[in-house]
This record gives sequence, structure tokens and C-alpha cells, in this order.
Amino acid sequence: MLRAIPIVCLLWLVLNSSCNNSSQPAAVKQNKDINIAPIVPDSVMKHLDFINGLTQLKLPYPNAYELKEIKDYSHYLGTDTFLRVTAGRFATINGFTPVIYACEINDHEKRTFLVVYNDNGAEKSRLQIAANMSGEREETDEEAVTAVKDTTSTEFTNQWFYIGLDSLIEVRARHSTYVQGSQKVNTSLRFYKIGRKGTIKEVPRDKESFEQYADRFPEQKLPATLDTVSTKELKPVSRLTPYYDFKEERQDPLYALGRLNIAGRATALLYARDTIYLDEGLNYPEVKLITYKKGKEVDRIVVYGGTLGEHSETIYRKCMVDKDASINLQEEDTRELDSSFRFKTVYNMQYEVLPSGKIIGRQATSIVHSSKLYNEKACIKYFKSKRGNHHYASLFHIRAKDNILVGLHAFSKNGENFLEFLTVNKDNKIIDRYTMYNNLKKQKLNDVKAKQMEDREDDYNERRGRLTCEAIIKLTGKELHITPGGKFVK
Repeated sequence: MLRAIPIVCLLWLVLNSSCNNSSQPAAVKQNKDINIAPIVPDSVMKHLDFINGLTQLKLPYPNAYELKEIKDYSHYLGTDTFLRVTAGRFATINGFTPVIYACEINDHEKRTFLVVYNDNGAEKSRLQIAANMSGEREETDEEAVTAVKDTTSTEFTNQWFYIGLDSLIEVRARHSTYVQGSQKVNTSLRFYKIGRKGTIKEVPRDKESFEQYADRFPEQKLPATLDTVSTKELKPVSRLTPYYDFKEERQDPLYALGRLNIAGRATALLYARDTIYLDEGLNYPEVKLITYKKGKEVDRIVVYGGTLGEHSETIYRKCMVDKDASINLQEEDTRELDSSFRFKTVYNMQYEVLPSGKIIGRQATSIVHSSKLYNEKACIKYFKSKRGNHHYASLFHIRAKDNILVGLHAFSKNGENFLEFLTVNKDNKIIDRYTMYNNLKKQKLNDVKAKQMEDREDDYNERRGRLTCEAIIKLTGKELHITPGGKFVK
């Protein structure tokens, strides 16, 4: 009775197993509907891991920043050996991934490449987009027997790029050659795009006529005034146009501000920018006036905005273009003497557009110079703190028959002080002098007076027109006038 139980259980297991076997074909049939992913080759997986490990870059993108160093590059970049390689990638579009490699070849050569890969890791196209190379080469003249000629040349090649929001790739190049003190420079600017098939192709320039191009600029009637800039409703200028040279320009958007038809002279186009970024973080909006004859650029001038140097600044404002082809413009030069004092010179200039389209300086209708330094206590305190006894400062220039520099000379020794303004010609010979302060006791005046301008700065602007009135230096409580010939009006 007790042994019958296991036998029954065994029969139940056998029956249950046969039932399961009878339903197995249905289960197999159901598995046929499941999609199984294809096997991905190891090489493709390694490529995907490599791509996903790179820093993803965003547009707009300038000149190889934010790249990270990579070690395993030979399989994807080539078998060349580099001292250092940094790389980054852009987003994959249409199955193609652009990768930037910045490669240090040696101490004198660096190259940057844009390489496009497909999803399988195959390279579709490649373009060199940046470089920095320098070196010397010596050319020998086999026929030169009696004399040895120095033909050693030094060459520098700089290439840099910018990729805009529209994915347009700008590649600029500057090649400089120096031979026996002379310099030859070639510059270029080319544009490229990545096509639908992953190939990098050069983009041709626009082929429209100059008349079609100029019609995009709103016409302005003469006389036309300009003292502010707003680009909100203006049309951007295509960087592919042949009528504007972008080779020396930054990538800030450029807008078509206005068109001036100067009868019998030229067509003048006004170009505007919202912001110009400068080294010290300052910025200016800017307007350039460019003249054209028969669709060719002739000349250009900044009529609104500014430029910044290491210790100087020039601001352009209050432009008015008149029917007589004159351009009236206020130009304000500011130069730092140090962190405490500045020299400011305001020129009211009048330029002229010639029948050839060239822009020349006609006259300076006024020149006014000023500084907080120009009082006796400030001058004595400032120059007394300097090393040495004699100190000089170039102030501003007057365009006349002789190019005239107006300068300042100070003498300070043992509590004796002497200050004078000078005017000197292009040969640095003194035209005239004006004594601002004289506290000499033991020192003789003839021994202290300047014989010429020392530490002279030659930043003369040849384009500015001749002075046709008296220049003015603003002093405490009075004005010091200077004639166009460089004489102080006593």
C-alpha cells in the first residue's frame, strides 16, 4: 500500500512531461517573430567607443578650443607619429560625424585636420583647416663665383578656421616670407561645406552683379548723418560675396546699413556691426564707409565706432556725408600717460571722396587737446616722481607743409621745476616753444630747455587733412592756441 504512492507519482510526471512536449512547436513558432539585432563587427564597436569618448563641440566654433588629448589615434587619423594630438567631435548628421584633430608634429610645425567618418568608421573626407609652421631655407646660386649673396629666407605659415552656426567652414591663411629684411605676405580666405555624402567641398563665391548686391542696401539721401547704430531690421551681408573682403575681418555678423550715390564720384556702401570684441574686453559698434567704382572697391574709412591699442584709443562719431562729396567726422584720440593721466585730442575732420573713389583728408576744421595733468600742481607732482631730470611726452600731430608734432617737456631737480610745450618738424627741429611753468633758481634756462623732442612717438596719421585754423590746448583757466605753422599764439 505504501509502495503504490511513488508509482502513481511517477506516472503523473511522465504524463505531465508529454503534455509539455506537445506544446513546444507552438513556442518555437512564436520565437520566429522576435527581431534579433545583427552582429556588429568589433572594428565598428571600437570606432563608436572612440567617437563617443571625444568631447562634443558646439557651433559656432572657433579655431581648435576645448579639445582633449587622445593617445590611440593612429587607426583613425593615420600612421603618422605626432608629439601630441587633441581631438573633439561635432554632432552626427545624416550618418556622418566630423572630428577635429589638432596635431603637434614638432616644435616648428602644427596642423589641424577636419575628418568626416561614416557610421562604420570609414573616413569619407579630410581637410587641413589650421596650421602654424616656421622655418628657414637657403637658396644657393651655383653661377655665383666671385661674390657670396645672402639668400637665406625665413617663412611663416599661419592658417586658422571658424565654423559658423550655418556650418560654413571658413579657412584663412597667411604666408609670410622674409628675405634680406624685406617681407612678402600672401593671404587667402576659402569657404567649405560638408555635403550630404560626407565629402568636404569648397563653396563658390556669389555670382550676382554689383547692382543686385548694392540694391540690398537701403538708399539714403545726401546729406546723410550717422551717430548711432541699430542692426535689428538690417539684412546680413553674405560672407560669400565678392564685393567685400573678409580676409582681415573677424567673424562678427556684418549688415547692410545704407547706400549713398555720390554723383559723378562713386557709390558708397555703409556696413554695420553690432559689436567688435577687443583684447581688453571692450567693444564698439562699428560702421565702415566703402567706395566702389564699376563694382570694384576703391577705398574705405571707419565713420562710427573705435579702435583700441595697448595704451591708446580712437573713437569715431558724428559723421555727416554732404552733397559736395565731403565726409565730416569727429575723431577722438585718447592716449594713456600712465594709470593716473590721459591725453585727449578731438579732431573735427573733413574728408573728400575724389572722382576716382579714393578718400583723402581735406582739412581739420578744429583740433582741441586737453588733459587733467595740465595744471601746475599736477604737473610738478607727476614729473617729480619720475626718475631722471628730463621727461618728454608726444601729444598730437598737426598736418601742415611740414608734419608738426606737439610735445611736452618737463625738467625737475632738487625742487626746481620747468615745464614747456614744444612744436617740432619732421626733422625733429624745434619750431616754437611755450613755457607753462618756470621755477628755476640755480639752474640756467638755456641749459634746461629742450634741444629737441626725446622719446618721440611717430604715430602720425597721413590721412588727416591739413589744419585750417588754430589748434587749441586747454589749460587751467585759459586756452593756448597754435597756428597751422606750429607757432604758439602768445
